[in-house]
Amino acid sequence: MYDVVIIEPKEEDLTPKGFNKHIKISGNQTAESLLKYGFTNHHEPTLYYCRSVGNDISFNLSVDKETLEITNIDILDEDFLQPYDYQAILMKNKEHSIAKGVYYKVNEVLKKLQDDGIIVGFEIGMYI
Repeated sequence: MYDVVIIEPKEEDLTPKGFNKHIKISGNQTAESLLKYGFTNHHEPTLYYCRSVGNDISFNLSVDKETLEITNIDILDEDFLQPYDYQAILMKNKEHSIAKGVYYKVNEVLKKLQDDGIIVGFEIGMYI
């Protein structure tokens, strides 16, 4: 395993919704290729990708179907139906076991998406 590193973001690195604006859908992707990869389209204007990253904690990526712009990146605590800010927890305590596990899983999901050519702009340690 690698060390837990979270680079605190500058305001200009974040979207108005608070996620990192440097992570983008790769320019060679289409709505059809994202659906083939495993995104869903239950809400017509949105492509949605979800993976479990902990006990009842999920990674969620929403993409505008028409523009292929990321509209949301969320880590959600499904038990409490609210965001799980593992990064803020780890900035205070790098040994918090649940947050640390989520950190590694989120990095795995994003690295796989990038390795598979779905996203660009991700770096381990960046604030998501």
